[in-house]
Amino acid sequence: MESGRNSLSIPCAPHCQNHESPPTTGLFIPADKRYLNLLLGYVTEICRIVNLSDTDLFHLEVASEEAFINIVEHAYPDCKPGNIYIEARMKPTGLVLSFRDEGIPFHDSPKEYPLVISSDGDIQSPHGLGFQIMRNTVDEVRMENLGKMGKVLHLIKRYPAPVEIEMAQNVHEIPEAPLQQYSIRPMQTQDASQVCRLFWLVYGYTYKNENFYRPEGLIDLNDNGRIVSYVAVGEDNDVVGHVGLIRPEPVLMAEFGLLAVSPAHRGRGLMGQLEDAIFAKAEEMNLVGLSINAVTSHPKSQKSAVKKDFVPCSIDLAACPPRMFKALVSDSVPAQRESYLHGFKYFNTPPPRTVYVPKRHHIFVHIIYSKMQQSCTFSDPTPARTPGDYKIHYDRTLQKGIITVISADERQWPEIQRVVDDMVHLAGAEVVDLDLPVSQPATTLLFDLAESAGFIFTGIRPCQAPDGDCFRLQFLSIPIDLTHIQLYPNYGEFLLEYITTLMK
Repeated sequence: MESGRNSLSIPCAPHCQNHESPPTTGLFIPADKRYLNLLLGYVTEICRIVNLSDTDLFHLEVASEEAFINIVEHAYPDCKPGNIYIEARMKPTGLVLSFRDEGIPFHDSPKEYPLVISSDGDIQSPHGLGFQIMRNTVDEVRMENLGKMGKVLHLIKRYPAPVEIEMAQNVHEIPEAPLQQYSIRPMQTQDASQVCRLFWLVYGYTYKNENFYRPEGLIDLNDNGRIVSYVAVGEDNDVVGHVGLIRPEPVLMAEFGLLAVSPAHRGRGLMGQLEDAIFAKAEEMNLVGLSINAVTSHPKSQKSAVKKDFVPCSIDLAACPPRMFKALVSDSVPAQRESYLHGFKYFNTPPPRTVYVPKRHHIFVHIIYSKMQQSCTFSDPTPARTPGDYKIHYDRTLQKGIITVISADERQWPEIQRVVDDMVHLAGAEVVDLDLPVSQPATTLLFDLAESAGFIFTGIRPCQAPDGDCFRLQFLSIPIDLTHIQLYPNYGEFLLEYITTLMK
């Protein structure tokens, strides 16, 4: 289309996920007057991109300078160091320049200052003069307090006529690869960098395990046995697919996952071949079974669990920050922390279990074990006779804490509660998992204490404890909308229904 004074085509960023979002740029600089010219240069270039007139450009420069100087002189008193974060959003109807600082809180807002300049140009009051200058040079000035994120001042300049934002959606499409033969084999050291590129291509930088963006980290995980990687390799020796087993603890099971297939090679049965190869490897390792964690932001990833006869046995709520799957982005579902549907598959007949759980959960637990074709016997609790033991882990990237009870002892609950509080209030955990051993008599007592403290029972994790299975309880420090969890038809609904009832 033609680009004129009041009509402009602005291409989207290469990996723009939401085609309705306006192009946005950002700049952050120290709150120091020496950086003023850098700010003004940034504002000038943004104004040119949206084709503002010289007059409007001048007005925005004046308003931006006032905003900048105001923050420098008032936001960071006593020479405390700080930064100013500037964002420019090029909306169809106007340009929004936002100035955020993390300085001293400020209650006043631009609308609280009446006109301070008389009609003949005399300054009636110097207080609020900066706000008045900003109000006179842009169409709207708004201030917003963000709590711990500081405060932000928005300068809004409307266009004389709407600017059309045209997204270049087809520029970055990946062409389909030629038909060819593929080999499925264990990952080799020289494959690591290609695997990292593959995961970026499929997930962007949203995959939960950052080692899959660091070749050296991926190599180390394979060398120490914490994961087992298999790859699909094309005729040109390019790695086009990956699958793996995750085994951070020396137990008789592993998690099946780490699946990625290059968009250029999809629809050719590679995922099935990778799955068959890794299942054969698991049996070769004499594992009793495999687990799977399928995302619930869309049901498609659960299809593999259904086909491979994994039995759904828990939902891991708010397991990690939102993950973006480039081929499966849905603008209709608001982003929230990703929840997983946890399933398990035994290779042979599972052993019977003696279960210690509060009676109110007996029916739910019996349903889970019945679906796994596993017998269970409920027993009455008894207090611990020996001191308990547990281990803790905090993942800063996932903002998630995990407390694994090895030996159940109800007397340790005050200590465990302090760990939970520290994870939430000091480390910033948005979710804390508590895994309790199913077959220990004191587990029922710990279970009651945990639920009284706000933990939610979300299911069973088979073969995850040295002596058998674990109950998974979770404490959420953030809200979660369970209606956004999407499940494959007739697969795991009973889990979601039960958890929903508990959370009411």
